[in-house]
Amino acid sequence: MSIIRTHSMFFTDGVVSLRPMTDDDLPLLTRWNSDPEVLHFSEGDVDPYSEEEVASIYGSISLSADCFILSVDGVEIGECRMQPMKSPFPEPLRNSTDCRRLDIVIGEKDYWGKEFGSRAIGLLCRFAFENTSCTHLFACGILDYNERCRKAFEKNGFKIYSTVPAQGDDVPGQMTMFKGSINKIF
Repeated sequence: MSIIRTHSMFFTDGVVSLRPMTDDDLPLLTRWNSDPEVLHFSEGDVDPYSEEEVASIYGSISLSADCFILSVDGVEIGECRMQPMKSPFPEPLRNSTDCRRLDIVIGEKDYWGKEFGSRAIGLLCRFAFENTSCTHLFACGILDYNERCRKAFEKNGFKIYSTVPAQGDDVPGQMTMFKGSINKIF
């Protein structure tokens, strides 16, 4: 039995490709999720995850998200996913029916800061707005010190929706960004 629920979607812009995540990717996902520097920018200063924890996390996430492996010229460099957000939605989104969340992690540090994350976000945005009923996309929980991530979403038209200030040295600040028709409401 498969751990990760998969799908059949594949996207490319000629350089960056997004393919369905499968159980065969678990060793790669475990490597990225056990690297303290990768985790620092994706989740904060947390302990590295074990193989079992990674399998449980991605198995659970994939039940509601479309999970992808991001590659550049055939080299697997990260993962991303798009999933429905839970309703009820906050004002002014109360009447929305399809809000989704995007998450992305570039696990191969040699590929950080080279626009590949931004290109992957662009592929997912185009798919969401052109091929689904999605009206709003969100990027939730971006750590306030992860400027690369914030800029990658901004390059794709995302704006800050809300911020949560840091809570001492242990809990960094976070921001939520959005893209969609919400900017017509404000």
